[in-house]
Order: sequence, then structure tokens, then C-alpha cells
Amino acid sequence: MSAVCRSLLALAFAVSSEHAACQNFYYVESGVPTCPAAPAPTTAAKVVPRGVSMSGSINVACGFDHGSYTVALNSTDPGATFSPKTFVVNFGRIVGSGVFAVTFSTVGAQRIWTTITSNMGSPAVRGHFASPANEFNVVNP
Repeated sequence: MSAVCRSLLALAFAVSSEHAACQNFYYVESGVPTCPAAPAPTTAAKVVPRGVSMSGSINVACGFDHGSYTVALNSTDPGATFSPKTFVVNFGRIVGSGVFAVTFSTVGAQRIWTTITSNMGSPAVRGHFASPANEFNVVNP
């Protein structure tokens, strides 16, 4: 098998294996027994192709029980697009499925993170969203 064929085969495998999940966020809050422990971070950045939609999710198993909150997704890639980019969490429940898609547009090392905003005077949450994989190596397809 030629080097070109092996490279294409490796890229096709990487695209198909990464398409399942880009990044899954879990809300963690220390000292709350119902909250999961923070996931252990992975050591290597996931390789993802530029311009290919990757799926992910936010998960809430605890916290957020004192009001309404907006969770926004952010990226170091200024051209990254999210669908959707924000989620509402009302009294501990995500409005909708919590599933999102992200498409990176800039080649190189990229990262995704969340910000939590209190709505309508709700008290601030004490925890944060954690993910086992938050580093991505975006490559040309």
C-alpha cells in the first residue's frame, strides 16, 4: 500500500472515530455528594479535521437548583461555530437535550470551555463544567 493510501486511510479512520463525540462537559461541584468527580484529563489533544462538524454535550447531575442559568460554549478558534452556542439550565434541568455541534475553522491547537451566567437574579453556582478532553489539534482534511 502506498504512503498516500495509508495516509488517506489513517485520516478516514481519525475522522470516523472522532465523529462520535467531540467533547462532553460534566458539571462538578466540590463538596456536593450527588456531583460526579471531575473527569481525569486526557494527555493528548484530539485530532479533528477543520470544517467537519463534531458533536459534544453538556451534562448536569447536580447543582443549578436555585434558579435559571445560561451556559455558553467558547473556543480559542475565533471562527469556530457552535450549534447551539448556549443552553439554559432551569432548577437543575437542561432545557433541551444538552447536545451541541462544533465546527473548527482554524488549523492548530484549539480549546473549548464553558461560561455560566446567572439569569434573573439567581445566585451564582459554585461549581464548573469539566471535560476529560479540552485540547484539539485541528488539521486540514
